Amino acid sequence: MKREIKAMSKDEINNFLSNQKIGVLSLSENDSSYAIPLAYSYDGENIYLTLGPQGRKMEYLKKNNNVCFVVYHQPPPTADGMPEWQSIICNGTIERLTDPESIEKAVRTGEKHMGMPEGTWKGLLEKTLQAPEASCFWKVIIAEINGKQT
Repeated sequence: MKREIKAMSKDEINNFLSNQKIGVLSLSENDSSYAIPLAYSYDGENIYLTLGPQGRKMEYLKKNNNVCFVVYHQPPPTADGMPEWQSIICNGTIERLTDPESIEKAVRTGEKHMGMPEGTWKGLLEKTLQAPEASCFWKVIIAEINGKQT
């Protein structure tokens, strides 16, 4: 017996993204692609990421800011042995956050999403605001989002 695959509603998508912590950022450059698993935070509208300043991802981002971000979950099989799963695919663009207000929003969203008290990342925020143009905080601006589940 096969499980039916169903589209997720906007509320189901928001609930799912609000409760997961890890996703996969996919980048492309010409005929090459690259994907990296990352912790993320979500505010109901945007996905926030923290990216180090070096590495292959930065080479890709310099050439193409179009991204795909995927979050999925597959719990252990149910009593009937049939697998269940949920997945969200977000297509959009990514931008480095350099203005103080956006950086602070990303920090507060991250603290909340990860279940930390507000102010936990105070030191990181203060250090970032000393040179905001080199911020490690990024935002995925979602242009299209789809979710499926069994």
